[in-house]
Amino acid sequence: MNGLISVLSFLFVIAVLIAVHEWGHYRMATLVGVRVIRFSLGFGKPLLKWTPKRQPLLDGQPQTTEFVIAALPFGGYVKMQDERESDQPTIAANDLHQSFNRKPLWARAAVVFAGPLANFVLAIFLFAALNWVGTTLPKARLVEIVAGGAAASAQLQAGDLVLGVDNRKITDSIQLREMIRQSNQGNVQNWLVERQGRQQVIAVTPRAISEVNEFLGQEQIGRVGAIIGSPKELIDVRFGFFEGLELGVQKTWDLSALTIKTLWRMMIGEASLKNLTGPVTVAEYSGKTAVMGLATFTLFLGLMSVSLGVLNLLPLPMLDGGHLMYYLWELLTGKAVSEEWLDKLQRGGFVLLIVLTALALYNDLIRVFGLHSFFG
Repeated sequence: MNGLISVLSFLFVIAVLIAVHEWGHYRMATLVGVRVIRFSLGFGKPLLKWTPKRQPLLDGQPQTTEFVIAALPFGGYVKMQDERESDQPTIAANDLHQSFNRKPLWARAAVVFAGPLANFVLAIFLFAALNWVGTTLPKARLVEIVAGGAAASAQLQAGDLVLGVDNRKITDSIQLREMIRQSNQGNVQNWLVERQGRQQVIAVTPRAISEVNEFLGQEQIGRVGAIIGSPKELIDVRFGFFEGLELGVQKTWDLSALTIKTLWRMMIGEASLKNLTGPVTVAEYSGKTAVMGLATFTLFLGLMSVSLGVLNLLPLPMLDGGHLMYYLWELLTGKAVSEEWLDKLQRGGFVLLIVLTALALYNDLIRVFGLHSFFG
């Protein structure tokens, strides 16, 4: 039963993420006046296809895009009119301006960037929805002060309730811990504390310590030497529309930065390559979060959407980021990348993606079967 849940939830996650990503490409293409021939979820043999009557307009007439659901669900594509593609029918002279390759540089770049952007927008609204619905978390109360720590040095006391840090409102213990963790440079924080019904501002200087992170390797984090929050004292944390949306944007930004940081550390050897995971791990966590409830599954879907957005912006041939690098070259030199170099880069990018996919599957299988990894 758990295996079935994992498979179904995994297929749902993949379908949503790919649909949103490709919809971004599709919608931007229609906005800049490109004829879209096909919108496909999956590759291979079509299982279902249809052509809606109500579609975005192109030169005053509805587009005639064919929508397809194909047999292999691991991907998707938007096929646009492009004179460089040999498998397209002859294009009438008065329709040439509808070709993707005829559009100005900014329009082509916008179409390519719109896919990852759609994933980021999805993540923002998923995280914002969690903020709007709300959750129950421990209050930001100091339960115990560790002797000799930064909290003790600042004369904080057990029972103090933290209401704010540096003019930022604190609603729960999770938020307070994160602000402490991020303060890893020895900077002073001004805490607004409620003690025995009275409020006061106390200067606290979190101490930087070195910690081994499972994904990032060695990193510096802030600590104050206090136990924060008790499961016996909970608070309903819910945000208004704009505040919840702002927090959704912030979380998406933070996760994007963390993903890039992790990938960079793997590239320079500061983090293990075993952190690169593939579809088996995604399927497993899809199933686990699905049975944990809608909120947890929504959070996981948001995390995966951020990951897909970031990965597609990597400057690798065959990815959206690779195409954006081609356009950057065109912007700087005034010349498009030659067909010869495009072919070489695409081949190299294909090989690299195969290697990365094989590595991710290797890590999945090592973890599933409990074997010793080559990467330690």
